[in-house]
Amino acid sequence: MGSAPETVSALFLRSDGKVLLGLRASWKRAWADHWDAIGGRVEAGEGLDEALLRECGEEVGLVPTSYRLMLSAPEYFPERNGAALHHIYVVSAWDGGEAENLGDEHSEIAWFSLDEMAALPNLTVAELIAVVRAYRAAP
Repeated sequence: MGSAPETVSALFLRSDGKVLLGLRASWKRAWADHWDAIGGRVEAGEGLDEALLRECGEEVGLVPTSYRLMLSAPEYFPERNGAALHHIYVVSAWDGGEAENLGDEHSEIAWFSLDEMAALPNLTVAELIAVVRAYRAAP
């Protein structure tokens, strides 16, 4: 491969319209102390869907059962965060019950409405809101 690293991110969308976000830990190199979608790096030899299921299980204990890839975009701030290709999914159904903050990637997790997301002073990128809006508008 030798290309830029890839990441997968899941925007879990509840039936009440709220979205699950994680507050990235203070020690993270990129976007420390910012609210972000759940996810992480795609490992060597791993497919995007495989990476999505693994990361969601590791980070919040949920296994996506219905999901759609909504956006694949290069890193918006490569000079700050390094080059990468990000794949953002909306997850509309999952197994595992309630989301739990597992591991040390996030200092907390919480559910937000889109208006609440838009009001966050420390949301990583506004595209997360646009992705959910586009998903809702799709047939």
